[in-house]
Amino acid sequence: MGQHKTRGISNRVGLDIGSHSITAVEVIERGSETVIHSAGSAAIPGVRERNASPDAASVVQAIKSLWSSAAFQTKQVVLALPPSSVYIKWLHLEAPDEEELANTARSAAARGAPFPATDAIVDYRVLSSRGVSARNVHFVMLVAASATAVDEVLNIAETAGLEPIAVDVGAMAVIRSFELQKRTASTLWSGQPQAHCQIGANSTLITVMRGGELEFARTVPVGGNDFTQCIADATGLSLAEAERIKLTPGVRLTSDGSLVASRDGEELRVSCESAVGRLVREMHRSLKFFRSQFAEGSYLGMTGVATLSGGGALLRGIDSCLEDQGIEMASIINPFVGFSVAAEGKGISHVVDSAAQYTTALGLALADYWSDVGEQRLAA
Repeated sequence: MGQHKTRGISNRVGLDIGSHSITAVEVIERGSETVIHSAGSAAIPGVRERNASPDAASVVQAIKSLWSSAAFQTKQVVLALPPSSVYIKWLHLEAPDEEELANTARSAAARGAPFPATDAIVDYRVLSSRGVSARNVHFVMLVAASATAVDEVLNIAETAGLEPIAVDVGAMAVIRSFELQKRTASTLWSGQPQAHCQIGANSTLITVMRGGELEFARTVPVGGNDFTQCIADATGLSLAEAERIKLTPGVRLTSDGSLVASRDGEELRVSCESAVGRLVREMHRSLKFFRSQFAEGSYLGMTGVATLSGGGALLRGIDSCLEDQGIEMASIINPFVGFSVAAEGKGISHVVDSAAQYTTALGLALADYWSDVGEQRLAA
């Protein structure tokens, strides 16, 4: 999935549709270099209950507004499926040959997916073995996506006047953006497993990657909306008003999990310990499970310090707060590091302070850039 033939397309936009806003990044291929032309975001209009998905008409309206304000040159886009429409699983499967392995893998993915098997688009990849050396046992990453969800995002894009060229999995887009930055930053990149958390509004994607490959991914139901809910519960305000307080410049999260903001000229301190605690527990649980797949003490399962991205990572102090709760943190990712910016485009200077939320969008835009590499891996 995400390996699409798009050669000949020099301009494309990675479009990430969230629950509250959309973000997009346009890239241009100039010879062997990929250059960023423009980036931008737009709020999806309408007030929604927590964890509710926006309606298609509101998303279309936001897309049209963004294309107008961001001055994108192209309408060719790569889209991501919502996390609830993707099922990823790692399993040891027994099969005597490739044909039987393909049938077994596809059946296992269709059975495990949280949507009907008849609605599942299934793919798989054979990875290096973990703890099993039997001849006919293979360690496989399974991916299933909802065909209905694919149709829905394609219909939204086309209704907005866009030209979809690919639909990708958000987890793959995140690591594509992250890995390219690592390679740009250091030519001596060791390939140690790296943990990363993409904090969205309704959920957090926890991934472990190694050498450009996705080794582990898990989506957990805790995100930025949980902090908004804490404010609403403590103040009696609506979710919309609580969200405005959370997004006010200067708001910060302290090491004890308290959110410090200002309301009517006075300091407002709200305990967000429950939201922080849930996020920390899910991160610990996920990384513990990843390490359990390897022999105790094996360097293969020893992840380095974690990084953050996503809109939820923009909450000032969240990285320090997580570190104080026992999560080894490195930094909040700026996905634009290492890229050139086209002089004729709108550029990225206006999104510097919110760069972390563009990780998925940039990774989507880079899909064609990585297609040859992906095909070589699959062929191997």
